[in-house]
Amino acid sequence: MKYFEKVDRELIHNKVLTANEKMVYIICYSFRSAPKGCRISYEYLKQRTGIKDSRTITKILDRLTLFGMLARKQISNKTLHFVFDKPTMQDYIKHNINKRNKLKKVNAKRLNKPVNKSKVLRIKDYFPTHK
Repeated sequence: MKYFEKVDRELIHNKVLTANEKMVYIICYSFRSAPKGCRISYEYLKQRTGIKDSRTITKILDRLTLFGMLARKQISNKTLHFVFDKPTMQDYIKHNINKRNKLKKVNAKRLNKPVNKSKVLRIKDYFPTHK
């Protein structure tokens, strides 16, 4: 059975997003109604888009998150869970900020260096109402 995915004209004519960013978004969005939600691996995105490097996929997903189009959380070593509704996106973004800060602290401790406070992400910078 063949099906099609509706794509908003605003996405097609968006001059800020690259073609790869649009394609990754469309692929992710097409899984939004899956039984366990949108769960996609980096490998799947690389296969579907032809992008060779996982870091490129990460940069694309970071930009899509920056523009408020999606948010992701890593649920296993290779699989990401994507969400598209604003409240859940905020929860995922908070989770990711906390996770990145913990990794920075662990890496600084491992390298026996003090944590550079300017590189620690502050939740209140992203969510002014957060206490």
